Amino acid sequence: MAPAVISLPLLPRTDPRVLARYYLTGERFDAAAATTTGLLTTHGDDVDATLAPILDGLRGAAPDALAETKRLLTARVLEAFDRDAADLTALSARLFSSPQAREGMTAFLERRDAAWVV
Repeated sequence: MAPAVISLPLLPRTDPRVLARYYLTGERFDAAAATTTGLLTTHGDDVDATLAPILDGLRGAAPDALAETKRLLTARVLEAFDRDAADLTALSARLFSSPQAREGMTAFLERRDAAWVV
């Protein structure tokens, strides 16, 4: 299960159905899959070459327009934080302090299946 607090910035920006697979399974994924799901906007082997057009676009934009665009793009995320942060922080604390969480983290660190995996 995905940590509840991590969900706050992801859910308003990504279709929850797209994230469901990874939230429910804990499956690892690479940059290509993250791009497909919308978690990344781009990826490539050459970071400089991949980011060059994006950085050029940002450098060419008016600073006030960039600031206002950023405000508009983050509004839903900030609303979700204001509305849900306290409840999801409490949920995460409860889940991460559970015996199942300890077993899951220990199994991960020991590179073995958790006790509940059959």
